Amino acid sequence: MDRRQLFGLIAAAPMAAAAAKYSYHLRYAPRIGMINEPIERQFEIIAENGFTAFEYNGLPKHSMTEIEQFRKKMDSLGLSMGTMVVNRGGWKPSAMVHPKFHADFLADVKKAVEIHKVIGNEVATVCSGLAADDLSYTQQTTNCIEVLKRAGELCAGTKLKLVLEPLNVRVDHAGYFVVFSDHGAEIVANANHPNVRLLFDCYHQQISEGNLINHIRKHYAWIGYFQTGDVPGRKEPGTGEVNWSNVFKAIHGLGYQGLIGMEHGLSQPGMPGLMKCFDEYRKADAWSA
Repeated sequence: MDRRQLFGLIAAAPMAAAAAKYSYHLRYAPRIGMINEPIERQFEIIAENGFTAFEYNGLPKHSMTEIEQFRKKMDSLGLSMGTMVVNRGGWKPSAMVHPKFHADFLADVKKAVEIHKVIGNEVATVCSGLAADDLSYTQQTTNCIEVLKRAGELCAGTKLKLVLEPLNVRVDHAGYFVVFSDHGAEIVANANHPNVRLLFDCYHQQISEGNLINHIRKHYAWIGYFQTGDVPGRKEPGTGEVNWSNVFKAIHGLGYQGLIGMEHGLSQPGMPGLMKCFDEYRKADAWSA
């Protein structure tokens, strides 16, 4: 180790200690995969920097043995888990819009429930899938409502909430069916099940509709999870156009007790980029009451 590396470690130590002592207004959950480290080491880094939760979309790809090991590590660090993605096809067709996909979708929900019983995640993301050209908008909406009712029943008796995620079609997900928060809230409200809620991803909704705070307030009764990502670029707060301090303050003011998933990339790679990201969250969270 040369002198510059040594001085860098010495300088970083007080910053790490300060980060660990920071008490956040909201429950932010860093995304597993932001850096290239073993998953359990990522858990440690998250806890060391004062966060109490994480999210991991790819969890269903792991064996139950691995998931059990993750849970042991989580418990040792006092971590909770936010979301994972239920749909085996991600945001693509194996989903809700057409009855021919419903059997696979419900099988994915059953698997998610079994994973939840081990890992204890608070929510799980469900995607509508691509719009079906052979069905009307109204029929596709009805299909989404009906299958979510059935999916909710599969979660009944557990603490798992399925959260329906609208996605933007302008930049990332061309052809996706549920795009706007009004539509997502309509589907969730008509499914009318306590285990079914809306995922409000601020990155997608800033692109699709803007006016984030008003949309959050309008649909708050149905929202079960938030995600972040600045626009443009889908990186950490401070890299784009969103006033995250105001958004977080508004969410806090509504009494939100759930998690906010940090589903985005880093403007700088590796650990330096991750530390910059964590610092940006502290800045955005540091509003005065």
